[in-house]
Parts: sequence; structure tokens; C-alpha cells
Amino acid sequence: MKFQELLDRIAEPVPGYRRSIFKTVIVGLLIGNGGGTIAAIFRHFGGVFRGTNITSKRFYTFFNSAKIPWQFIHRRVADLISDRVAVAGRLLVVLDDTTYGKTGKNISGCGVHFDHAAKTNASRWIFGHCRVLAGLLVNCHGRWACLPMRQRNFVPDKERKGKPRSEVWHKTKNGIAAALVNGIRKLFDLPALLITDSWFGNGSFLRALQGAPGVPPIHLLSRLRISSALCEMPEGIRGKKRGRPRKYGRRLPKVEKLAADMRADSRIEKMFIYGRERDCEYSELICMSKAWKCQVKVVFVYRSNGTVFPLISNDLTLTAKQMIEYYAARWKIESGFKELKQELGAIDSQCRNRNAVENHFDLCCLSMTLAWIYAVKQDAAPKRRHPDRRNSAFSFGDVRRTIAAELRGQSIFHNGCSESVKRAIKIVRDSLFNRAA
Repeated sequence: MKFQELLDRIAEPVPGYRRSIFKTVIVGLLIGNGGGTIAAIFRHFGGVFRGTNITSKRFYTFFNSAKIPWQFIHRRVADLISDRVAVAGRLLVVLDDTTYGKTGKNISGCGVHFDHAAKTNASRWIFGHCRVLAGLLVNCHGRWACLPMRQRNFVPDKERKGKPRSEVWHKTKNGIAAALVNGIRKLFDLPALLITDSWFGNGSFLRALQGAPGVPPIHLLSRLRISSALCEMPEGIRGKKRGRPRKYGRRLPKVEKLAADMRADSRIEKMFIYGRERDCEYSELICMSKAWKCQVKVVFVYRSNGTVFPLISNDLTLTAKQMIEYYAARWKIESGFKELKQELGAIDSQCRNRNAVENHFDLCCLSMTLAWIYAVKQDAAPKRRHPDRRNSAFSFGDVRRTIAAELRGQSIFHNGCSESVKRAIKIVRDSLFNRAA
């Protein structure tokens, strides 16, 4: 499928003159070299709009609009990728949050957030946005790719102390994440496996996912917290004791000691981890989790440096190899955050009001998703610009260069343009697409 065709199908729900602006922004984010600022996009494509009814005011007003049909756009995206999204009969959903700083006054959605990834000489607290993002994991020509589907900004409540009340739980980070995941599940009629880190691996979040009626079941795969309480399976025979049967068996040792005790029965197997086949030593058991209040499978991965990486899932049909490979693929959402921020310029926006801030980040996520859908639907993988003997997988930058080379000989605007507009389009191609390719 050509990127031009893909862009036309996605832009159909956008009405009127905004369709040309919508296409221009998507192409400007993917191909442009001036960052993700709105001014840079308009500066590159401003000559194309001469002689049309698209002025700079209309271009900037597009970002402030509250009427962009995101619901129908997400439906189009789901229809385009529905035939390639299933992995072993299930939907792989990844979830995580990211923070980035903002400078300036009166920026909507800003707050003070704890930055656990801050450098040693930087502050642990950052003023800016915290984005909770949920996406799909798909296999693209032998490598994993993360397609961001839904996102929302989390604003901390300064006045709240202790655990949140039930009526405001949907405003917490866990509540926002549950709404995003349930929104993705409604787009696909498939059972889902949610892969996330230990922050979202808690019982309240898992129970919120199970509360959606009429939706296929969802299971959780997460890193196991070292403070987790694990118990043996309860005895099957009740006997003559009075009262209800026991739900939990004998309390198991702490996670670190349990992993060390089970290493004597560990196995070594070849697995596809971080882009290539590696030897992986692991052990597994089935037990009860007091936090999740259900039966779970726990896998301990033993690293070469002597540390242990524990995984947990309530999907007992998953094998240990699937759990390890799927969780290793979760790293694609982390690299996706870097591509969104650095390559597509999601943090370069100077918008102030809420609609403009949210629309800009949503357009960056949509641009990245369309680029990966384009790569998935190609017959062959994009050519790698810098080949490596150890890893032959292509990068997101290689996908962008392929799109730039294809769009160079096409027009993303409506046919029937005047000669002055066609000359302007040619100038944009020669000056912009050459540098991107």
C-alpha cells in the first residue's frame, strides 16, 4: 500500500478544507526537519497554500479545534491494521507513562511530576506533562513495533492525600490507563494481553480492566514486585473443618529467596530477546497472588550478572517463553517515546490552550502509527541505512526515509491546483524531501 493511499483513507473523516491541513501536518511531522513545531511546518508548506483559502490563521486554528473526529480516525486505523494485529490469537497491548519538561506560563495540563529516570546531576522533580500512552505490539518484518493508539495527560491532584476516593479514581494514573486500554479493546474483537511494568501491575488496576461488559477477556503480564505476597495453591480437600474453604495456601518465601531456591530446577532455552536469539535461563511456578487475588504464573529470569528478573501473569495458558519474549518486546514503547519526542517533535510544541496541546500530541502519535502501518503493509522491510552484522533490523528513521522517497514524486494535495501552487509544491519537494531522504 502506498503512503498516499494510506493518508487519504485516514483523512476521510476530516471535513472540508481541514483535510488538506490534516495531511500537511502528518507529512510535515514525518518528513520535515524543523522539529514538530507548528511554525516550522507552516514555514515549509506555506508556499503551497498561496492562491487557496487556507491562510495562516486557519492553519493555526486547526490545532485549536475541538471538533477533530478522533473517534472515527481511530476506527479507520483499527480497520487498516486489523488483519496484522493478532499475535498467537491475541491482541498485545503495551502501556506506560512518560514525562517531559515545559517552560513558560499558562501551559494547559502542566504539573509537578516525579522523574524516576532523572540524571544524577538533575532534579528528581520536573514541571511539565505526564503522558499515559497505550499502544499495540505488532510484528513488522521480523522485528517488534509499537503503534501508539490512545494517550491522555495526567495532572496530579495537589490537595489529595492518601488513597483516592472511588469517585475520583478515574482521574488517577491507573484510572486513566484503564480507560485507554478499554478503549483499544473495543476496536478489536480479540482477547487481549496487557504488557506493562510493575507500576501498573496491581490488583485495583487489574479489576478495573475486568469490569468492561461485552468485551473479550484481558489478561495482564507485568514485572513482579519484590514485596509481593505469594502463596501456595489451597488444598483441594476441605475435610470436616467448619467455614468456607481456604483461598490461599501456605505463604511462600520472599521473592528473592524463592527465586534462589528454584534456580536448582532452572532451564536454559533459546529465545528472541532484544532483536536476536539469546540463551535464557529461567524457572517457573503456579501460585496464588494476594495482591491480584487470583491464580498466577510466575517466571524467574536469571541474568548473567547474578540478578533475577521476576515476571507475573494471570494468563495460565502462556508459556514461560512467551512471557519472556513478550515482556522483552515491551521495550518498544520506551524507544517509541524517544522517537515521538526527538524525531517527531512531540515536545517542541509551544501551544498553550488545552485543545492545541492535546491535538499536537495526538497528531504526533497518529503520524508514528501511520508510518508503522505503512511499513507493515510493504512486501519487504525498508532498507537499513547503517547495516550492522549483529542486528539487521531496520529503524523508525529508515521508515521515514522510505516514505520521503515515495512522496517526493507525488502530491498530497487535491488535484486541479493552479500553476503557481504546482510550482510551490515542486519547491517544497526539492528543498524538504531531499534533506529527509
